[in-house]
Amino acid sequence: MPDAQRRPPTRVGLIGCGGISGNHLAGYRLVDEAELVACCDLDPVKADDFARRAGISDAYTDYRELLARDDIAMVDICTIDEVHAEIAIAALHAGKHALIEKPFATTAAEGQAIIDAAHASGRHAMCAQSLRWDPKMRPAKGLIDAGRIGEPVLVRFCQPASPFWRPEQAAAYADRAAGWLLVHNGMHSFDLLAWLLDSLPVRVHARSHPGQEWLPVHEYVSCTIRFASGAIAQAEENRIMQPAGYPFHCELYVVGSEGTLDLSDRLTCAASVYDGSGFSLLGAHTTWTPDQPDQPFACEIREFVQAIREDRSPPIPLEFSQTILKAVLAGAESMRTGEAVAIDG
Repeated sequence: MPDAQRRPPTRVGLIGCGGISGNHLAGYRLVDEAELVACCDLDPVKADDFARRAGISDAYTDYRELLARDDIAMVDICTIDEVHAEIAIAALHAGKHALIEKPFATTAAEGQAIIDAAHASGRHAMCAQSLRWDPKMRPAKGLIDAGRIGEPVLVRFCQPASPFWRPEQAAAYADRAAGWLLVHNGMHSFDLLAWLLDSLPVRVHARSHPGQEWLPVHEYVSCTIRFASGAIAQAEENRIMQPAGYPFHCELYVVGSEGTLDLSDRLTCAASVYDGSGFSLLGAHTTWTPDQPDQPFACEIREFVQAIREDRSPPIPLEFSQTILKAVLAGAESMRTGEAVAIDG
């Protein structure tokens, strides 16, 4: 009998009911091992709306009330970046496991405090990184790991999309630094590259462009990243070039010592590889939909919950995510100084 049928599902409280929470909700609907039982948001309208969509009766406006419940084993933190660490540390000390949206912290000190809280509490925590579970990325990772293109030496990665800010939201971004986009979304890019290359970043050189006069956040950031393996990656965060409503797409190009991998879906929706045996079309792919079983949010939630239930390390250790956080922070510093920045530790 499957584990999900033998044991009751892990009961989860979700904190932060805006933006990305809808993707998480779609994921939970496909994960038998987990059950959403409560939610929380400072805005009672958002909390009540999420509870209605999730089919749950308990909605809070103070996350401490949710953490006080003995029947909740895990929290899913989808709030704004600036309070991720505060809530994660409180959750771990309250005996809850924590899945934390990226960036799991906004400073290296916060990241270390979360690691320390996880160790002290004996609970598991993980930074959510949905790109690793994107259906088109899993075959690419398998191909690289199998040595199909030899040793990766150069990667280009870009996933541009529409801005998620508008002029009427100016107040929400007024206090954020120019490097906020890189810290917020670059966690995805840097983590994906480190995972694909199976190597940690050691040095970052970043350049950026402000985009709009009313917005302090720079909307275009280009980073050159050197990895411990010697590979170099060019990662681009781009919210300038896409008109409103333009869908996410991916441009990934990996040069190896014995071949190349091209996964660029804007025009072709296909992946290809060129190696010693010649050119091969790996097949067409489409953008994932919220209801497909292998959609990224369902997969990352499922694997984290399984780690909790089996009391083993999560698929993405916090220490790994701490290095990724230091890397994007180094990129933000490079934006400010114009110099390449080595990654501490």
